[in-house]
Amino acid sequence: MSVGSSPRIIRFGTFELNLQTGELRQQGQKLKLQEQPFQVLAALLERPGEVVTREELRSKLWPVDTFVDFDHSLNAAIKRLRDALGESADAPIFIETLARRGYRFIAPVDGSLSPNTVGIAPALEPSKSHPRHRVRPWMFAMASLVIAAAAILLFVSREVVPAPNAQPRLVPLTTYPGREYEPALAPNGNRVAFAWSGPDVPIGRTASIYIKQIGEEHALRLTSVPGAIDFGPDWSPDGAYIVFGRFPAPTAAPGAVEEGIYIVPATGGAERRVHSTNWTLSPIVDSRVAWASDGKTVAFSDRPVGRSHYALFSLDVATLSARQITFPPESSNFGDLHVAFSPDARTLAFLRGTKDGMDVYVIPAAGGSERRLTFDNRDLAGQRSVWLVGLTYTSDGHDIILGGNGLWRIHATGKAKRAEPVRGLGFTAFNPYIRGNRLVYGAPTRDANVYLLPLRSETDAGEPRKLIASTFLDADAQLSPDGRHVVFMSDRTGADEIWKANSDGSNPMQLTFLSSYCGAPRWSGSGREIVFGAEPQGNADLFVISVDGGQPRQLTTASSNEAVPNYSRDGRWIYFASDRGGSWNVWKMPAEGGPAIQVTRTGGFFASESPDGQYLYYAKAVDAPGLWRVPLSGGSEEKVLDSPPPGFWGYWAVSAKGIYYVDEPAPRARIRFRNFRTRRDSVVKVMSNAAWIGSPGMSLSPDGSAIVFVQLDQFTSDLMLVEDFH
Repeated sequence: MSVGSSPRIIRFGTFELNLQTGELRQQGQKLKLQEQPFQVLAALLERPGEVVTREELRSKLWPVDTFVDFDHSLNAAIKRLRDALGESADAPIFIETLARRGYRFIAPVDGSLSPNTVGIAPALEPSKSHPRHRVRPWMFAMASLVIAAAAILLFVSREVVPAPNAQPRLVPLTTYPGREYEPALAPNGNRVAFAWSGPDVPIGRTASIYIKQIGEEHALRLTSVPGAIDFGPDWSPDGAYIVFGRFPAPTAAPGAVEEGIYIVPATGGAERRVHSTNWTLSPIVDSRVAWASDGKTVAFSDRPVGRSHYALFSLDVATLSARQITFPPESSNFGDLHVAFSPDARTLAFLRGTKDGMDVYVIPAAGGSERRLTFDNRDLAGQRSVWLVGLTYTSDGHDIILGGNGLWRIHATGKAKRAEPVRGLGFTAFNPYIRGNRLVYGAPTRDANVYLLPLRSETDAGEPRKLIASTFLDADAQLSPDGRHVVFMSDRTGADEIWKANSDGSNPMQLTFLSSYCGAPRWSGSGREIVFGAEPQGNADLFVISVDGGQPRQLTTASSNEAVPNYSRDGRWIYFASDRGGSWNVWKMPAEGGPAIQVTRTGGFFASESPDGQYLYYAKAVDAPGLWRVPLSGGSEEKVLDSPPPGFWGYWAVSAKGIYYVDEPAPRARIRFRNFRTRRDSVVKVMSNAAWIGSPGMSLSPDGSAIVFVQLDQFTSDLMLVEDFH
């Protein structure tokens, strides 16, 4: 095929690539695609079905005399391309990764590219078409016979053949600045209620409830209470009212915001609180308040009096009396969150934190025996955990759609024990909601970076500077014992992997290639190895890898989950958290592997020895505030601090003279220092943004001269609309 006769538009799936203009479109909607991801896509489409090696891509994209961090640049280009196509490396629809070799375009292509069509170098070998994409003359003949036979049968039977379902179409619903999340469609499907932080509002400060008409840009603000985080809206069956939850922001003055469940007219007006609650901030603000289709009840998650985990409650709209519906076991992580009514209002679906993660349950709306629908919280291949955030029933009540790291579908009857992925509709899809053939969800974007804070003394700090930064998530950082390197976790390649860089952040090097969650890396005392947690088979285990990379060595193989490891001062032991026995506690095992010994008995998570070797400090649980310690020589545990807050279990570091910790994570996290001798607290530094939740987000340099911490610099979310969803 000559250049002059080459096709200018290449089609695959619902996409069109225009080679002349350099544009990628989906269903006519132009998608943002930078130059390098475009060049990569063109190179893959040049040889569909074949492996295009990383070296070939390097020669095509970067001249020989160009100095570039090739691995990072190519991985970032592939990540941006996958984001544009709405797929992930774990569940590819278009681009298959062949570890350490290259990539292959696996979807059918309408047309093919010839070399030099978009100004890139020719392939090393002549382009070949993959067998699955070849079209031969006899195929056209067979197709003609099949079409003719079908026409004859249709004429003879004179039966009406239903038209095929329309292809789902994904379009942006909102593009406002800030974070829009938790959308809910009105009963007629033409309006959407949602929570929005509003423009120019720092992370975690406030959020209000808004309504907008689909197809219009303007949004109507329904709530506007200073210092309030309003969340989880849903509609009354007649579309006249909105129910939602309200929680005081961390910056709100005590008593200024009344926490609870509220109802407000959908046209705007006076709101009223209908129920007081016992919430904590981090788990609840992504959980919906659901209104049944019969209008009689509202379902929500709350903490029973005297309990730390959540259960489901039902609120009678007429009497405003509430009763508990579910009773999760004490070993449940967080408890029961994210509730949805079936279309007939007879059944509630919800997510429960288990030792496997989050799993799907259903229970009669009136209460009774619950039934668990998923049991291993993995995808169909059984290779990775499914991260779940929100759920909704399909309009016919047959299936339940789950949100999180993608969209997932499972039979509401419990026939299937695993959720099947819904392909091509976004890699992150929070809090899905369905009305008729419309599906809406929130699509978040997060950017966390690693900072280094120099210390002039325990309470006198300089100005922090970015140590590890990208447009993706960079976290879990720790400086090496000799201070020459830093290890961290990053998802810049499309999966959470372990990386190493120089202590100034230069020359980043990817150490793991597991294409699954890897995190919480920590240096051995010698600085020659790094221990970390990973989930390559869906179960959380501990691994060790050489500082130079290579094949990781697996340390734990039990059916329980093991996470957040840390070496002892002498390097002989590895402390870690495990849920063996039904609840999280701190354990330790020999550094080379072997039988583990339980350290804590009443809860423990993420432990670290004090520099003097006298105490073991640890957080109590992932969702519990405070810091505890126990003598290494034996003895009773004692509570040391009321902070860090729930969810920020990794934001502390012990020095020879005291403890650094975060006491207020958002909107601008405060780093404080507790002096052991004086027992006084001092503010060391106020971050410019929020702390990143659920991470070992703070560590102290080996010489005590600097703090390394993780900061969430950007957290935005837009709403997406799927038309013709079925």
